[in-house]
Amino acid sequence: MPVINKEGSINVGTNIDTYKRKYELKEERRVGEDENENENDSDNEDEQDTYVFGVKDFAKVHKSVPSLLSAQTPLSKDCEIQLLKGLDLSSAKLNPEEEKLLRELILKYSDLFASKPGRTNITKHHIDVGDARPIKLPPYRILPPKRDYITQELVHMKEQNIIEPATGPWVAPVTLQPKRDGTMRFCIDYRRLNEVTVRDVYPLPRIDDTLDALYDAKYFSTLDLRSGFWQVELDEESKEKTAFVTHDGLVQFTVMPFGLTNAPATFQRLMDVILSGLKWRCCLVYLDDVIIFSSTFDQHLKDINDVLGRLRQSNLTLKASKCHFCHRELKYLGHIVSAQGIRPDPEKLKAVRDFPVPYKAKGVRSFLGLTGYYRRFIQNYATIAEPLLQLIRVKRSPVFVWIPECQDSFDELKQNLITSPIISYSDFNHPFILQLDASDYGLGAVLAQKGSPDGEEHVIAYASRTLNESERKYSATERECLAIVWGTQHFRPYLEGRSFEVWTDHRSLTWLRRLKDPTSRRWGMKLDAFDMIVKHRSGAANQNADALSRYPTEVVSPLQMENTNAKHELNKNGSTEQEVDINVWNSCNVLDDIKQAQRTDRELQPLIDYLHDGILPSDENISKRMRGIAKYYKLIDGRLYGLRRFDEKHSDRFNYNQHLLVIPKSKIQNLLYFAHDHAVSGHFGKRKTLHRLYSRFHWQGMRKDVENYIHSCDTCQRCKATTQKLAGKMISNVVHEPWYTIGIDITGPLPRTKRGNEYILVVVDYFTKWVELFPSPNTRSISIAQILHDEVIRRFGCPVKIISDNGSQFVSEIFEETLRLLQIEHRRTALYHPQTKSIRAD
Repeated sequence: MPVINKEGSINVGTNIDTYKRKYELKEERRVGEDENENENDSDNEDEQDTYVFGVKDFAKVHKSVPSLLSAQTPLSKDCEIQLLKGLDLSSAKLNPEEEKLLRELILKYSDLFASKPGRTNITKHHIDVGDARPIKLPPYRILPPKRDYITQELVHMKEQNIIEPATGPWVAPVTLQPKRDGTMRFCIDYRRLNEVTVRDVYPLPRIDDTLDALYDAKYFSTLDLRSGFWQVELDEESKEKTAFVTHDGLVQFTVMPFGLTNAPATFQRLMDVILSGLKWRCCLVYLDDVIIFSSTFDQHLKDINDVLGRLRQSNLTLKASKCHFCHRELKYLGHIVSAQGIRPDPEKLKAVRDFPVPYKAKGVRSFLGLTGYYRRFIQNYATIAEPLLQLIRVKRSPVFVWIPECQDSFDELKQNLITSPIISYSDFNHPFILQLDASDYGLGAVLAQKGSPDGEEHVIAYASRTLNESERKYSATERECLAIVWGTQHFRPYLEGRSFEVWTDHRSLTWLRRLKDPTSRRWGMKLDAFDMIVKHRSGAANQNADALSRYPTEVVSPLQMENTNAKHELNKNGSTEQEVDINVWNSCNVLDDIKQAQRTDRELQPLIDYLHDGILPSDENISKRMRGIAKYYKLIDGRLYGLRRFDEKHSDRFNYNQHLLVIPKSKIQNLLYFAHDHAVSGHFGKRKTLHRLYSRFHWQGMRKDVENYIHSCDTCQRCKATTQKLAGKMISNVVHEPWYTIGIDITGPLPRTKRGNEYILVVVDYFTKWVELFPSPNTRSISIAQILHDEVIRRFGCPVKIISDNGSQFVSEIFEETLRLLQIEHRRTALYHPQTKSIRAD
């Protein structure tokens, strides 16, 4: 009777456990056989039984795709076809003979494509929390519709022996995170556990080193492990630390879960051990992503055989839908690798192309992170991105303002990535060329080399960075020299230990090693480690590096003085006042998209719909309010304007502009920038800036927004005269005799004595520096006053001054009244500045 797989296909055989035991017995019998017998068994492989069970992932490709429990036996013809369809070998575009050889090799290791994650016998993951106490967190609230999804995930993990019931003291909550496709991601919040975990510093490979190792390869294969972390077991001590709570109870992982801080290090170490001897020679591994590369097809089959053999020995399994074999061009680590070179992944570029304009610093960081991953493909990346970097530097830009320079930077980074060239692999058999240049605000470097077969100059990588404030003060020669020092250090893995040329457009640097000033000598010592020849190349011939250090900006035309009206009127005092209306807004494009922004604003859109189509919201209260305010607004050319309600105070100044453009919230910051920070705005104060905006625009809370914006303007803070009171000169406390001025403070609490004292009152004479210490059971004002009277005043007399901090016992009414009656002057130190006491209680 056949067994039915999950996806509906017919399983060959009756009982998988029987097949497995039968296979194990065969393996045991083979152990004692000699070499000739092994050869006979190898010759009779076609007569062995077929062991097959269902694979969920294969079912996504074909409804009856099976997989194998053992790879030591051949499949039926139908099963072979179904399995190879699941692997999609046709996409490799091989000739019939090559495809046949590849098919035979894949079927030899078809047990690796199992439906469940394997369990490696090489290592187990350990969670080291030191002496930390167990962390118990309450569960997060989960809506009933999401509980069904959690239940399904738990059943799925229990079937694969991923989890088991837990009884330990550690508990973490479950959270569901939405995916882009609308489904949910099952996650455990291990943040508190990670905080107390001792970090494993085993490194992950550098991606640029990984990609450089693919030089001279023409065939590529990529392997992806099935739920790689779940193929590593936890040791018994660590299992209870992974416990998590759901509506069905408390369970814990038996394998290494996702989200642990040391999981990547453990898995990378495991893969490095498994592929030792093969890594960097014919394969590379980054966590669970493996790439096999070779220069010929025959060698590639041998390399695939070696890698798959290592994975089989380690009891690891692969996910067939994400494995690709013998391709001339493949996707790896977000890049497309081929024999010609490396280029960005088009799917990632689509994400860059469709990235929306950020409206806060978090969005800018996300965009820079996405584009920065491919910065080796972009000329002048650091300089182009500088306007965006300014937005996330809090000290320089406390207010998020998206200015035209930011939009230009945003668009240029997108365009440069979309049109980025193919980067060649580095060939260490040919000399490298380092092309450098420096501008007033950036450094640029291009690593290239002339190699076979065409002898042309090929770019290996681009690099650039901006200059800091100190470096921008360097002379031209010093900046060019800095470019050489930085460029050689940046590309050190390529240049160290081999001869190379440095091309610069600054002729004086050809005498670099002869410079004698201290900075140049220090830089010269750094460069002594390199065997380089500095050659002069004119700027016209050094365009690659020259472009990296210079950001091409559009020429800004002079401000056009349109609609300039000069009015000469005689005021009450008989003097002539000239008012010139300069249209600042003609010099910027901030108003171009106000219409679209109004349409997308949630508060303005209903009002616009009502004025345009007469459509009222369904809510009666909102509809009533809408009809009441609509008379104060008007649509002109599709834009929403407010009608000014005149008063005597402003009617004589604003009568030339009756309609005020309504500004949506998303454009307020941009408008404030042009009204205050723009080159023609002059960083006016609150009154003039408010006047400039009030004459043309309208939004609720304009005055408060203007005040807050100007208060946070860094330029105004630095350059305008301060209105704060100047700090006085520092003076010393003048003391004329012993016990004229004393300082008091309290230290404690300390271990309680037999008499119940926990604190010490410290009294210091400022003249002799004599210290008196008095025990006290508490810090109440009455206790402190009593000690001062009994132990200080009765022995040494009343001091003229007492200096203390702002402790509650020293500023209370009881203490102050006591000092007033004794005619003692009380001086308190500045808040959070104990240095003014001149004594220390500790």
